[in-house]
This record gives sequence, structure tokens and C-alpha cells, in this order.
Amino acid sequence: MSGNPEDASAPASSPPATTSTPPTSPTPPTPPSDSDRQRGTPATPPSRPADPGPRRSDPDAPAPRPEATVVRIVDGDTLDVRGDGDVLPAGEVARVRLLAIDAPEKGTCFAERATARLAELLPPGSALRYERDVDLKDPYDRYLLYLFNEQGVFVNASLVESGHAKAKLYPPNDARWPEISRDGEQAETTATGLWAACPEPNPPDEPNPPDEPNPPDEPSPPVTPNPPVKPEPEPEPVAPDPPDADNPAGLPPGPPAGAPDVDCRDVPNPVWVGSDDPHRLDADGDGIGCDSG
Repeated sequence: MSGNPEDASAPASSPPATTSTPPTSPTPPTPPSDSDRQRGTPATPPSRPADPGPRRSDPDAPAPRPEATVVRIVDGDTLDVRGDGDVLPAGEVARVRLLAIDAPEKGTCFAERATARLAELLPPGSALRYERDVDLKDPYDRYLLYLFNEQGVFVNASLVESGHAKAKLYPPNDARWPEISRDGEQAETTATGLWAACPEPNPPDEPNPPDEPNPPDEPSPPVTPNPPVKPEPEPEPVAPDPPDADNPAGLPPGPPAGAPDVDCRDVPNPVWVGSDDPHRLDADGDGIGCDSG
């Protein structure tokens, strides 16, 4: 049989031996050389896996806040926004009251500065993000929210920290109260903003206690009425004197004899002169003087 003798004499090939490879351990950091130490070159840090970030399924990951657009600033703690349909109605203008703060009312000390500061933090047309608490609305139909501007500033706390508003708890909405109340205490301690510009008015003087009412007067004893006065009896009528026999006509007497000389011109009415007529007043001798025309 023909063939290559070398092939015939060569031993049969056997499979290669299998060797186990030990698992590789993480590469230790390379220590710096003497020259590296002289140049200040840091050692090579160990390699770490990239951080994938929070997952949507992670219950501890913060949920994304809904968004709205600022329409108008009303005062230092109130504004109008246009919602996105999550909590605030989509496309509609809704009034929002910032939670856990109280800015000065219009017309009072520091009110204009507080309004201007809110406009700086949330200028009209800018976007904001918000959080709600237990109560969504107050009795005036305003949405109660915590607000964050485009730069991520927590607006409620910022207004309190700068002294443009006071911290005020509206139970049961207290999710952010620890942070806001801490900023409020710091602003008051350092007399920041309205704490310096608007000192608290002195409390009114305590009113004097009302005078004790005088005891009622003792009632006077009833007055005993006087007995009725008996009317005086009517006097009995006096019978007229009977006519004088010497003066049957009942006329007044004429002038006496001692009077100065008179005539009928001095005596307007008839008079009784009788038979004695010292002044000659009886012209017809009937005893009556001055009785003729």
C-alpha cells in the first residue's frame, strides 16, 4: 500500500487536554509610581458599574410633579395658573393659594414687596411644577399647592425664608411644614423682610373691669291716698229783701244832700229821690229823678 511513510509512522493525534480557568477578580487599583507621586498623578480608581438611576417601579423614587403655566400674580401668596389636566383642569385658568404660608394682604405693610417677590419667582408665562397635600381646595375654591419654579426653587419656603411671608400651618396639610416652619423661625430670629419692616403692634390695653352695678333701691312703701274731701254743702239761697216801701221801684238812691250840686247830666240812670229832692232831679214829682228823656 502506497502512502507517506511519515504518515504511517506518526502516532495517532489525541484531543488537547482541558484546563480550568479560575474566575477573574476585579482589577485592583494600580498604585502610583514614584514618578507619579512626584508629579501628583492620582492612582487609577477601581472601575464601578454605571448607575442606571431610579426606576419607575422603584417605590422610593420621587414621582414626577405635574406642570402648569403662570397666568397672573394676584398677591404675595395667590396666583392664577393654567393647568395640564393632572390635578388642575387642562386649559382652564385656576386660582392657586400657596400652602403653609401667609403673605401680607393688599394695602397692608410689605404687601407690594411680597407680590413683587412672587412675580420674580414665578413670572407670568413661566412653567411651574406643583404638589398637593390632604386638602385640594379651600372654602374659597382655590387650589392649595406647593409650587416649584423652572429653576427648581421651592417657592413657598423661599418666600418665608426671605421674609416676604410668614409660615402658617393649615391643618391637616403639613407634608412640607417642618421645612417651611424652620425657615420662618430663622427669618423671624434674624428680623428678615417684613419682620423688620412691619413690627407687631402693641397689644391693646386691658379694658377696665365694669363697675359693679348698684344694688336696686328698696321699694318705697305704698302711699296711702288721702280720704276724699267731702264737698262743702251748697249755701241755702237767701231770699231777696222785700222792696223798700219808700222806694217801691227798687232804684238806687240819688245823690245825698251834702254832695256838690248835680243835675241829670251827672246821673246817667234814674234814681230814687223820694219826697226829698235836694238837687231837684224829679221833674214830675213821682219820687224818681232823672226818669224823663
